[in-house]
Amino acid sequence: MRLRSHLFALVGGALLPMMLFGAAATAFFAHHERDVVRRLAMDRTRALVTALDTELAGHLTALRTLAVSRSLEAGDLTAFYDEARRAQQTHPYWRGVRLALPSGQHVLDTELPLGAARGPPPDRDSFAQVLRTGQPILGDLFFEDGAYRFAVRLPVGGNPDVAYILSAVIDPAAVLALLSPQRLEADWVVAVLDRNQRVVARLPRNELAPGRLASASLRNALARAPEGWFRGRTLEGAEVYSAFMRSPQTGWAVSIGMPVAAVQAGVLRSFWLLALGFAAAAAVSVAVAAALARRVSEPMSALASAAGAIERGEQFAPPALGRVAEVEAVGRALERAARAVAEREEALRAAHHAKDEFLAMLGHELRNPLGALAAAVEVLRLTGSEDEHQRKTVALLGRQVQHMTRLVDDLLDVSRVARGKITLSMRRLDLAEVAQHAVAACRAGRRLEHRFEVETSPVFVQGDEARLEQVFANLLSNAVKYTPHGGKITVRVRREGDEAVAQVVDTGMGFTPELAARAFDLFVQGDQSHGRSGGLGIGLTLVKRLVELHGGSVRAESEGLGRGAKFTVRLPALP
Repeated sequence: MRLRSHLFALVGGALLPMMLFGAAATAFFAHHERDVVRRLAMDRTRALVTALDTELAGHLTALRTLAVSRSLEAGDLTAFYDEARRAQQTHPYWRGVRLALPSGQHVLDTELPLGAARGPPPDRDSFAQVLRTGQPILGDLFFEDGAYRFAVRLPVGGNPDVAYILSAVIDPAAVLALLSPQRLEADWVVAVLDRNQRVVARLPRNELAPGRLASASLRNALARAPEGWFRGRTLEGAEVYSAFMRSPQTGWAVSIGMPVAAVQAGVLRSFWLLALGFAAAAAVSVAVAAALARRVSEPMSALASAAGAIERGEQFAPPALGRVAEVEAVGRALERAARAVAEREEALRAAHHAKDEFLAMLGHELRNPLGALAAAVEVLRLTGSEDEHQRKTVALLGRQVQHMTRLVDDLLDVSRVARGKITLSMRRLDLAEVAQHAVAACRAGRRLEHRFEVETSPVFVQGDEARLEQVFANLLSNAVKYTPHGGKITVRVRREGDEAVAQVVDTGMGFTPELAARAFDLFVQGDQSHGRSGGLGIGLTLVKRLVELHGGSVRAESEGLGRGAKFTVRLPALP
């Protein structure tokens, strides 16, 4: 990862706890906000239930006044009829005062002329409950004369000696008038239900009431508990949070529904404030991180470029590093390292030059005694001897002198190449013929116990024939050294595109990948175990430098120890 990415990751790591804390705080606030709304809604619902009970208590008080009328006690129904009509006129939502016998037969009804007959009470349950308990009761909705109404009933006389049931028939508009002044929010839905869970009055859509069953979610909630808070749907299908409560006195229930969006509005505001705050913090943090990254990465890039210049051996120029202390320390250390590298390179060049001079001097100094030794061996061979032991000794001396001469020649060639004092005689030639000559010379010059395979096709190059033969000779000599008796050595020459490719492949000892990277370095040798003499380690070095003088390249490959080796020479091919 780049420094910029690390800084951005650091910013993200710093912002993440803030975001988690903000999310937790928002969740807590949302829970708290809903709890506040719930308590508010329950308080308003409780207040409405109290107001409803008070309103109904007023109707009962008026009805009790009628129940103790002297006219009713004296059995003067005509006078009581007049009193009941006067009482109805003082209560605008009363639709009649009715007096009925315990059997259900009506004695009088202020909505009808005195003596007119009316059927049995439509709300039989409340009528029967008054007879059973002897207590006043608020009845449920009933449909009569084209409209929904409800009754407040009161027993006249002691229980069980109830003489009459006195009832006030009331329009549900009385309950609606009770809801209207409550100053509720415009989008709240308020409903009053009777014991059968039918709507008595409802705001704001009162055209759906009275008489309609409450929504399924509200009915289920009332079936579970007398009061509570739930999320459900209205009769229109809108999602609301609702508080509800059933009056313990009347059995009627009041529900206040608030739209989900209104309840969650505070939560959403908090969420958006948190999101905007986090976005602003993230933007500022990213901008700061980008500025810091630029402040650090630009000097680091300059240091990287300076390090590349040191690697290429160019002059080190201290870059502008800004004001970051650590980066300045790295720059100063890099400057010191550049000076140390330059000093070491100068020392290495001096040592390398001294080595080349030494090799050249050594080669020349060794040639003089070798020349004398070669002449002495030739004199001994020409004089001849009858002694078999002496003849073998002379032959051995001759082979060793030839070997020493070849080593000294290679050493001198390496020295000449290193100092640029070698001259190539370039001409057009067939690389396949050069390889065949080198194989023939290798077979003729020594007693070999290896199998040779030559796979060549004509391919022309511009080169020095003697030097290219020397390349093949050194590669073949290397293969012979490290291939056991009976092994196979394959020489291939072919054309690949614009290149002439020559390969020497053996089934010998092979080498490790580490050795493959250093195979062409001076004085590097392979495994010298098993009695194999690897020479001075200059043959492959000479191969590499001669090939490079021809504009080509050479590569050493092996699949591992004991799995053979392959040397590939590539030269520019001629048409």
